[in-house]
Amino acid sequence: MPQSVPYELERPAVAPVEEITGLASRAEAADGDPPFSDQTLVDLRTAPGGRVRTVLVRASGGQLLGAAVRVHEPDDGAALVELVVDPGHRRGGIGAALAVALAEETAGTVRAWAHGGHPAAAALAARHGLVPVRDLHRLLRPLGDAPDLPLPEAMPAGYRLRAFEPGRDEDEWLRVNAAAFAGHPEQGRMTLEDLRQREAEPWFDPAGFLLAVRSGEPGTVAGFHWTKVHPGDGERPALGEVYAVGVAPEHQGTGLGRALTAAGVNHLARQGLGEVMLYVDGDNTAALRLYERLGFRPWHLDVMYARDVPA
Repeated sequence: MPQSVPYELERPAVAPVEEITGLASRAEAADGDPPFSDQTLVDLRTAPGGRVRTVLVRASGGQLLGAAVRVHEPDDGAALVELVVDPGHRRGGIGAALAVALAEETAGTVRAWAHGGHPAAAALAARHGLVPVRDLHRLLRPLGDAPDLPLPEAMPAGYRLRAFEPGRDEDEWLRVNAAAFAGHPEQGRMTLEDLRQREAEPWFDPAGFLLAVRSGEPGTVAGFHWTKVHPGDGERPALGEVYAVGVAPEHQGTGLGRALTAAGVNHLARQGLGEVMLYVDGDNTAALRLYERLGFRPWHLDVMYARDVPA
């Protein structure tokens, strides 16, 4: 068991983003699960003042041992909470201290992600009266020498694929993304600033951002498959991700979704990657069936907990 060390809480006016992301990277290397979602990291860097609040735990020498991030959702004002504790200083009360500190200053609806669905996170959520309200599955598929690659990816008649072009396609892609994910609490409300922040990330590769367009209408997007590559390190190989697949409502039912998924998976396979993963909500049974047919299998589970806190 890690040895407890003296620590103190800190509520900075300006979040130390690089320190927090460094802590998150150490936790992900230890757990295999990122403690913060991509959108939380974007909000941490760019959200207007007042929307994002951080609470930190530091050792007496200044080392960052834990961090909690609270983001007020722009659509309904709910507070979205995620936290992380340094892998070498867990089971010493730091996570509980962060949760108490946020609870003391948070009213209204609270939602909290437990990435990986770990028992300790479930116990902490229950202690604060939060109940599970959403399951987000991570599925995994082998690439490389898998005998059933490449996947069949022929575009339906009248459609073709091209790569996303930064500076040209943002507005049209945002239109299709908002329509395709109108009922999705994160993906569907992505803004131009959110998209540009992702374009600035080291992992962004327009060649892996595949757009389906109608033949003769290259500027009108019918659907897309945005892929992502997580770089490897000394212990883990690089990993591909089906970052987002969407089809405009007026083009659904044409077979575009399956063809786009296959095209993106094959693109990642051609990069020499060994595996590809994706996220899908547990209540999206149609997508789960599609991904199972394409060779994906259960891997990890993220759980969202929620409760209403009296104002």
